[in-house]
Amino acid sequence: MDEFLNTKIKDLVQDEDSVFNNFDINHLFGKEKLEDIQEKISKATGLAFVTVDFKGEPVTEMTSFTEFCREIRRNEGEKRLCWSSDAFGAIQAAVTQKTSVYFCPCGLMEVAIPIIVRGHYLGGFIGGQKRCSDAPSSVCRLETVMHHAEDYKVSKSDLFNKIQEMSYQQFVNIADMISLIVNQLGEKELSRLMLKETLNKEMESLSEKRKRMELEYSLKNAELTALQSQMNPSFLFRCLNSISNLAVIEKAPKTNEMVTLFAEFLRYNLINTKNSISVADEMENIERYLKIQKVRLGERLNYSIDIAENIHMQRIPKVIVLPFVEKAVFYGIDQKREGGTVRISVSYMDSDVVISIEDSGLGLNEEKISQRFKSYKEGGYEGDTIETGISSIRQRLVSSFGPQYDVVMQYSEKSGTKCLIKYPKNFDEKVL
Repeated sequence: MDEFLNTKIKDLVQDEDSVFNNFDINHLFGKEKLEDIQEKISKATGLAFVTVDFKGEPVTEMTSFTEFCREIRRNEGEKRLCWSSDAFGAIQAAVTQKTSVYFCPCGLMEVAIPIIVRGHYLGGFIGGQKRCSDAPSSVCRLETVMHHAEDYKVSKSDLFNKIQEMSYQQFVNIADMISLIVNQLGEKELSRLMLKETLNKEMESLSEKRKRMELEYSLKNAELTALQSQMNPSFLFRCLNSISNLAVIEKAPKTNEMVTLFAEFLRYNLINTKNSISVADEMENIERYLKIQKVRLGERLNYSIDIAENIHMQRIPKVIVLPFVEKAVFYGIDQKREGGTVRISVSYMDSDVVISIEDSGLGLNEEKISQRFKSYKEGGYEGDTIETGISSIRQRLVSSFGPQYDVVMQYSEKSGTKCLIKYPKNFDEKVL
């Protein structure tokens, strides 16, 4: 079995170069998905964006462009100069393979964020359109080499002065965070496509029962890997929005706390690929998530984590708790006007480990959730990701340990929702 899996891994590595020969940014994401990501990032940060391919040509519609910039681009000649400015940013990002900040010919701060997957430059996010008065003199200013027909900062001063002013450091921090999110999403999309193509080829040639069983085993592990690396895009963008809002309202402490927590949360979930970790490490990550939500919800969210003294070093399957905590916050606390409390406990019960996640929310069962969020389901919403994660975890626990280890979920309009997760104290990681 190990030999079979090793062969699959080698095939993926050998096929990577051939995949990139006929590969572009549209193939990776698709225009609609790119525009969806672009719109969510724009709403969260207040920055305008357009996505370009590796040749610098736009592949999406403009999102959140300022009235000032739209007015200038109505003139065909002026629009071409704006395109030249965008192309400059794209070229800088492609050559350096780093985020590039510069000022457009009209004096607005712009950013070009390269989309790089496995060392291949596929294109970039071009945008910004913010006024800035504290940028270092070393930042490139294109108005010294590119000139519009008139000084629009003066002739259209009413529109120019409406544009939000942002500090240089805040702008750079937001750009770096977007770069981390977008490129991580790119890596995940590529892994998914390559795995799908490889497995499809295998499915065409399978004829023996033994080979089918081996492929199912590899698929199971692939699903686990995807679940381990999965991040909720809606949650990421909402965090980014909170960071941006805090940065505008105050000067540093809470913003710094939020950025630090979010960075640690990302690092733990995206880099740690082991099948199991200690209860202490998993609960530390759960607390990071709750602290981030506490910044967003304030006094509406309280929480407690109770870990039995003798269980800290107990091994726990990776990513079996977080989706249930997300459920408690999203469907429980967030939907209740006055908020509430999330309580988590971990302890032994005979030869099993038992994890309890309780919230004092509205106690919405699946039927009520379906009714309450019916209008959101067509366009997708955060709950879709949460429900998918929970479903995958329940299937994983049952297939690994038996039907008696399915998650028990209890709902009460008076006391909220309670989820009980159970797994064997001594388990074989190879079955996960």
